[in-house]
Amino acid sequence: MRGVEGKTGKHRFGFSYALLALAVVVYLGVWAYSAYAAEWSAKADVPRIDPILKIIKGLRQYQKIKATFPSSFNEVESVAWKHPNPPNYGADGRSLVLGNYYYLYTWISPTRCTLWALPVGPNAEEANSYFLILTPDDREKWKVPRSL
Repeated sequence: MRGVEGKTGKHRFGFSYALLALAVVVYLGVWAYSAYAAEWSAKADVPRIDPILKIIKGLRQYQKIKATFPSSFNEVESVAWKHPNPPNYGADGRSLVLGNYYYLYTWISPTRCTLWALPVGPNAEEANSYFLILTPDDREKWKVPRSL
């Protein structure tokens, strides 16, 4: 047995122990990544109301420039937002889905408009709905509590 001459038991299994240690490290790394990815995916599904501030800002900016609120989001896009790839504003240009919220815009008068913010998606029951009446300088806000 030429291949085994001079080797003791400790050295003979050294490569196997190194592979075992590498396998354990890889397993722990994959487990940690999958836990992080699952948490990140769950957070991505929760409705976020933050984009409503940009919508309000765009509507008021349009009103400041044109002295009237727009009749649709398409007009705000052409004057204030100017996205390189504009989102879909619905068939009539008055709706938008952003951050797992559905926004519905309605023009009332040159100095008044309304905005509904309704949560959508798999975690919609975890968020509140909002109804806003906007004027150039103020807003009235009603929060609809979460459904139980």
